[in-house]
Amino acid sequence: MNKIFICSLLLIFTSFLNVAAHDAKEAKAVLDKTSKFIKNSGDMEVDFTASSFMKKTSKGDLSGTIYLKGHKFNLVSTNIICWYNGKTLWTLNKTNDEVNVSVPSLHERQTMDPYLFCDLYKQGYTYKMTSTSLRGHDCNEVRLLATNKKQSVQEMIVTIDKKTNMPLCIRMREGTNYWVRISIQKCKIKQKYDNQKFEFNSKDYPSVTVVDIR
Repeated sequence: MNKIFICSLLLIFTSFLNVAAHDAKEAKAVLDKTSKFIKNSGDMEVDFTASSFMKKTSKGDLSGTIYLKGHKFNLVSTNIICWYNGKTLWTLNKTNDEVNVSVPSLHERQTMDPYLFCDLYKQGYTYKMTSTSLRGHDCNEVRLLATNKKQSVQEMIVTIDKKTNMPLCIRMREGTNYWVRISIQKCKIKQKYDNQKFEFNSKDYPSVTVVDIR
């Protein structure tokens, strides 16, 4: 094979690697800005919708408001209320007046905590970024792929408002075909919540049955 041709191929390949590395660096920088924005926003009130899919089949939907204090949260929707104090999860099902007490799995937290990716993205992922628009906002869309097949979240797609650094949509894939999508509709930052807001108080719900499944 012609030496000049081989050299040309090597130059093209090297240029591609440099561009890919540059794009990955820019993508991570965008995520770093978003993570910093969220962590500096204090307590938050977020209106959201969440959906889960197996391939293209819907497995459930949830919408409501979530109150965040770090990784503590209080989720309020039509039929479900959740309290999570960073360790224990209380889930009240209004349809049967029953509260389940559990230690949530990563999957359960993903469906309720829109900002879990703040910790996840920093380890074990490659990055790609494109420009897009969502609900009238100019956005960066960052796609993350796990480098380890054993990681719980194998893929994430995070759509971030370029102007505010606010995530508008987070999609996460577990395994081959299971997806969770969290769309953030509205967010209030710099709120103030007491720790009691993130724990179930039986005095407020005297008629419910408590089932401890820890």
